[in-house]
Amino acid sequence: MLGLERGFLDYTVPANADRIPQFISNDPSRGEKVITTMREEMRNCDSFMFSVAFITYDGVNALLEEFKYLRDHGIPGKILTSQYQNFTEPKAIRKIQSLGNIEIKIVTEEQMKMHSKCYIFSRKGTYDVIIGSSNLTNNALCSNGEWNVRFNSLSTGELVKDIIDSFEKVFEHAMPITDQWMEVYEEIYDRYRFSTPAFHDIPAQNNGIRPNKMQEEALRGLQEIRNRGGTRALVISATGSGKTYLSAFDAKAYGGRFLYLVHRRPILNKSFESFRRVLGSGASMAKYDSSQGCPDEDYIFATVQTMSNPEVYRRIPRDRFDYIMIDEVHHIGAPTYQAIVDYFEPSFLAGMTATPDRSDGFDIYGFFHHNIAYEIRLKQAMEYNLVCPFHYFGISDIEVGGVSLDDVSRFSDIEFEKRVEYVIDNAEFYGHGGDRLRGLAFCSTLKEAEMFSTMFNRRGYRTAWVSGSLDKDVLEILIERLESDEEDYALDYIFAVDLFNEGVDIPSVNQVIMLRPTESPIVYIQQLGRGLRLDKGKDFVTVLDFIGNYDKNYNIPIALSDDHSYSKIEARRFVASGDSIIYGNSTISFDEVSKAKIYESIDKASFSKDAILVEAYMELKSKLGRIPKLIEFRKYGSMDVLNILLKHNSYHNFLKKKDKDYHTAFSPKAEEMLEYLTKIIAPGKRVLEVEVLKMICSGGDSVKERIEEMHPELDQNALNNIVSVFDGTFYKNHKNHKNHKNHKNDIKLISENKVCDDFLHMMEEAGFKEAVQDLIDLGLDNNTSYSPLYRDTNFVLNRMYTYDDVCRLMNWKANVNAQTIGGYKFDKTTNTFSIFINYVKGEDVVESQRYDDHFENRNTLIAFSKSTEGKGANNMVCVGDQVNNDVRIHLFVRKNKKDEGSKEFYYLGELDFVSFMNDEKPVKIMYRLKDEVRSDLFDYFNS
Repeated sequence: MLGLERGFLDYTVPANADRIPQFISNDPSRGEKVITTMREEMRNCDSFMFSVAFITYDGVNALLEEFKYLRDHGIPGKILTSQYQNFTEPKAIRKIQSLGNIEIKIVTEEQMKMHSKCYIFSRKGTYDVIIGSSNLTNNALCSNGEWNVRFNSLSTGELVKDIIDSFEKVFEHAMPITDQWMEVYEEIYDRYRFSTPAFHDIPAQNNGIRPNKMQEEALRGLQEIRNRGGTRALVISATGSGKTYLSAFDAKAYGGRFLYLVHRRPILNKSFESFRRVLGSGASMAKYDSSQGCPDEDYIFATVQTMSNPEVYRRIPRDRFDYIMIDEVHHIGAPTYQAIVDYFEPSFLAGMTATPDRSDGFDIYGFFHHNIAYEIRLKQAMEYNLVCPFHYFGISDIEVGGVSLDDVSRFSDIEFEKRVEYVIDNAEFYGHGGDRLRGLAFCSTLKEAEMFSTMFNRRGYRTAWVSGSLDKDVLEILIERLESDEEDYALDYIFAVDLFNEGVDIPSVNQVIMLRPTESPIVYIQQLGRGLRLDKGKDFVTVLDFIGNYDKNYNIPIALSDDHSYSKIEARRFVASGDSIIYGNSTISFDEVSKAKIYESIDKASFSKDAILVEAYMELKSKLGRIPKLIEFRKYGSMDVLNILLKHNSYHNFLKKKDKDYHTAFSPKAEEMLEYLTKIIAPGKRVLEVEVLKMICSGGDSVKERIEEMHPELDQNALNNIVSVFDGTFYKNHKNHKNHKNHKNDIKLISENKVCDDFLHMMEEAGFKEAVQDLIDLGLDNNTSYSPLYRDTNFVLNRMYTYDDVCRLMNWKANVNAQTIGGYKFDKTTNTFSIFINYVKGEDVVESQRYDDHFENRNTLIAFSKSTEGKGANNMVCVGDQVNNDVRIHLFVRKNKKDEGSKEFYYLGELDFVSFMNDEKPVKIMYRLKDEVRSDLFDYFNS
């Protein structure tokens, strides 16, 4: 009843989330998609019934991992759809029929114009119902403006009974779908489909072409650079986002004599045609192949291979071109490219690339004078609908004896053949967008690619394998065959090694298979990008990623999310709920085993290794042309700078060790002060510390009174706590604490209610004031993600906190080390009881402490007391008499202690004591969570 009361009468009433009626929509601003709710319901039902007017194959494909789960677990379902407007796709119907556990029927036009959209899930005597506007289409599940309501009901509820009765009545009289009926319907569907244009080709004349949003912004950026006297500019643009047309628009706006450089002949030919569409048929254009002198036309198109030949470029005046644009300019450090740019003297030189961050050490940003005209990564390209939607499926790779079958040399042909069969089974099950299969598969070795191609061919597929050493003319023929519709000529797959990562334009690719470990997010995105070109008849691309036991599996969520912060929290969140993070019609699915492998890789990964930190720092420094400020790491999409600060204790320490251009020196006292402030200010977990530091920096007396004036809402415990943080008493009894370790001096900013002279003297040291301000800016920026605060606490639900954070943010008098806490601690002054749980106990934990703490469900926790404490112990009396003592019990959980580089716990809110479940030691205790565990965290803890 509380759920109904909260849903319809008073939204402030506490209630079980499962019982509250919910509004379900696609809202990018809130990271919400209908498909996320559908996945959750399908994973937790005993049976299901869908009634939808339309079904499309991309809608079924988006939920294939869930349909597979239902099939494999023998969970039955019924689906009712309609022939209304002949919109339901035959391919979708056949896919549903192939699953075997679903009875599907159709309401024909003659019976009724059915337009319902309702999803019914049965679970243990209750029903969850989603009813509203969403059909079973990818648009409806992911991006359309849909309005739906989800509600829960007992089977005896009148509303749900009426809905089910109506469903069963229509289903009983609906038409079973036979092969004979499907043949007739497929003919009708094809006639209807081909008479309705679904894709509009770009017109051949300029009057129909307009820059897209990305191109408009990039054009402005290029012009602004020129307006301020810039002679070079870099455009960073995701694969498939329209770089060639951008070049044409800017060349036309610039005027003068123009050279367009590409690194492959087929790209040159396609670029030439794209420019023709923009410039018009009367434009003065020519291709240059070196067999003659440079043509006189205004717009010249050439390959780098041609133009880098000294016998070629020396025949051309240095100032022949006013504007040179270089495609795939991340190769600019190569001798061939350098020969060209060293020779020619254009008024303006620009370059385009999707991947400026290279491993060859060349400073591409410096080469372009740090003039970045525009930057659009994959994430923004998806938001602008510039790339094809993809359905990603993370699939656990097949193993023999616990070893992945990705190393051909370690297994027999018979064993490897098992892997091929496994790949084929999954490729056929998950399918592809468009009518005809056109697949690219990326392999680790030449032998692997050759064996895959051979074994696929034996099973009736038409395939080839390629590598970087293949003759370019042969490669072009194979690409042509992959794109061809001619039955006797076409290829189904190309298996590639060290090829197709970049600079290959095959728009029709509709299935990408990853058969190699993900060593680099950059390479991964390059390979994924081969399938992201928009193309006629291609509504989505299927991405199959076969995931083995690889140390660097953490690169998968980093690459797919386009999040280079190296935040473990964000990486885990993407694995658990990527659909809600990724924009538009693209979807993310991992099977349970592959999900567990990635979680394990994230936990084991150390993102604070100097190699990773220095690479990220140098990339950002190269982009800016100077030492970055702390806040700029997030601004420019770089690594979370807290990784650097965690490892080196302060930015100053890091720069002193790793950047030869940094020459600032501080006194030992100032260095220790910066380390202390870095720990408490930089994470921004409570804004109070940041604001008080800002006040302290101005000096003055009556510090406590000024804090009270600034924050009159603080109670005495909070006021005493914040003062103790800055007067040095909070950590005074913990000299071995990490904030004080190796410090020779007491760390305090205030004494006797005024700002310490020592700190004011530090502020006069060259660069110290700026370093403190840098920390303040970072702390304020980070704090924006720490809201809303939970139930009158200093914590945010589902965010992570260390032991130190908890002691401080609970407003305890002093810090308590982890060993003293020992799993839980009652603080008498604040009347708070904090529980810390390592959910998975490692082998290093002694048997007497390897408690089976676990969630019974998302609302119920079973936890244990210390092995020495029974029900009569003070702590247990405190818990058992929670209500009378008005004790607030808080829960902090981490999966295990093996998380490299992080000792943080997820804050899961408050607990209510339910009961002691035994009489002996240790005591088994049942708690009820005031707020159920978020589904992605529940899955993570239990994976």
